[in-house]
Amino acid sequence: MKNIIITGGAGFIGSNLVDEALSQGANVTVIDNFSTGRIQNLDHIKDQITIIKTDISKSGDWQNKFDKTDYVFHLAALADIVPSIENPEQYYNSNVNGTFNILEASRSYKVKKVIYAASSSCYGIPDNFPTNEEAEIRPQYPYALTKFLGEQLVMHWYSVYRLPVISLRFFNVYGP
Repeated sequence: MKNIIITGGAGFIGSNLVDEALSQGANVTVIDNFSTGRIQNLDHIKDQITIIKTDISKSGDWQNKFDKTDYVFHLAALADIVPSIENPEQYYNSNVNGTFNILEASRSYKVKKVIYAASSSCYGIPDNFPTNEEAEIRPQYPYALTKFLGEQLVMHWYSVYRLPVISLRFFNVYGP
């Protein structure tokens, strides 16, 4: 049985991923601070999962939960443009420092793979639609920059430490 950690598991994407992982027989741990995710998204399966309420931007005992973890789906992040302009430090702490802490815990405990939820916002306002992944990177807001910096950390941890990673640049996500 696979042991999976899903950060941001109480959010829209995360809670659907939790459901799918459970349907495939995985042991699931959700790490979320519930600043945007909702515990109600997990109510129907809360007796089947482990929930850790914590701030991933701060190192702590929560990182010990990565021991014997096979896969980490790192979805936790603050999102939205205007709030990131109003409070860039909060976005940096969550999206950059939080990603650093996830990567370090994953490296320390030899996680098999980290899947990172990057963002298409790194392209800024694109010149062409649909946007090709080879388009120029032009983050225009603190949110976009912090997600791109997180993506760079993820890829760097692969290059330097050979931590197996996948980075997915999500566009608009909808539906189950």
